Amino acid sequence: MDNKKRNAKGEGSFKTNANGTITHRKHVGYKTNGARKILTVTANNKSACIREMRKMEKEWKEKQDKSTFSNAITVESLCTMHLQYQVEQKELKPKSIDRRECTIEKHIGEYNLGKMQVQAVKSSDIDFHINGLINAGKLSYSSIEKVLDVLNAAYNWALLLGKLEHNPVSQIKASLSKRINKIKNKSSDEADVVVLTDEEVEMFRAEALSINTKTGKYQYPAGAYGLLLLYTGMRCGEMIALRWKDVDFENGLLKIEKSQSMAKNRTGENEDKKYIAVEGTTKNEKAREIRLKPEALEMLRIIRKESLYTEAEDLVVTTKSGKANTATNLEHRMATIFKNAGLVDYTGALHIFRRTFATQMYEEGARVKDIAAYIGDLASTTEQYYIAARKKVKVGDKSKHIVELPKVKG
Repeated sequence: MDNKKRNAKGEGSFKTNANGTITHRKHVGYKTNGARKILTVTANNKSACIREMRKMEKEWKEKQDKSTFSNAITVESLCTMHLQYQVEQKELKPKSIDRRECTIEKHIGEYNLGKMQVQAVKSSDIDFHINGLINAGKLSYSSIEKVLDVLNAAYNWALLLGKLEHNPVSQIKASLSKRINKIKNKSSDEADVVVLTDEEVEMFRAEALSINTKTGKYQYPAGAYGLLLLYTGMRCGEMIALRWKDVDFENGLLKIEKSQSMAKNRTGENEDKKYIAVEGTTKNEKAREIRLKPEALEMLRIIRKESLYTEAEDLVVTTKSGKANTATNLEHRMATIFKNAGLVDYTGALHIFRRTFATQMYEEGARVKDIAAYIGDLASTTEQYYIAARKKVKVGDKSKHIVELPKVKG
């Protein structure tokens, strides 16, 4: 029978194998992902095992020494190294990699903080940097929060690896987040969540489905795409990834399990293309099958009738050539429809359709958790970012955002 014995003073273990050889295992440190690093050697006897183990330990130590942070490493370099690690571990989706890379390059690397040595940074330096971003007024508050998150994650990663002894971000992160949220509070005349009113929905629909009198065709080929977002609450990336096989017209169902977006080309192929379409899971990895509203089914029928590409594997939302559409292209198309519909207060941002859908469902009596399940998001996120408590109404000749008297069921 094989037997196993711990070595003295926690120096690993020896195991006698069935063939008489000895296997020596020893814990020598931690990998970059935080897992224990175990070295294993097998030899004819314990002495040979110990000699081989010493060689392997030396090689491991030399490798670790080379990767040890030097005194010259900057905050920007640390954040970049952490991002590279996340990419290697496949922790991030391509679009998230792009956003984090932009945060590091533009909002950390181009400032004094990014050029500081990691060991020299104090909490006061983090505070100064974040407050500078707030006071400059050039970034959204969510972008500033992303800077804080990237810095904190990079320092925590270095701590886990034993490369640093303290994280200057963690000591001040809670207070900075609280300060950002306080500043985000809207005034009484500003919307907490921007949505279309019922009147504006009808204005958009009428323009989006308008007919060109000369051709007899729809004025806007992409008009039905915007309305499909409005009637389903889908994310644009989810709609772009839809194929006709995902649509069940007979039972009024739609399967949503993919998302497509444009991301930097990191494949090493087609080097002339800086960005490529990347298909993956939905944002929150919440695949779902939804029952469609009659209006949504109507839009899908219109899209299929007008499309030249209606095979099961064909994309639902395409360009004229049948290729995958992009969010940027659709935003331009929606901006034109908004403008021509007289909705001058809105740009082509597509998330307004998702917010309007969620708010309408809420006002019709749906529970937040049911709305969240339908649009594929968390209940907390849905309540905070997709449901408008204040409605835009006309008061005299001005528009105001007011909180209506709650409806009470009789």
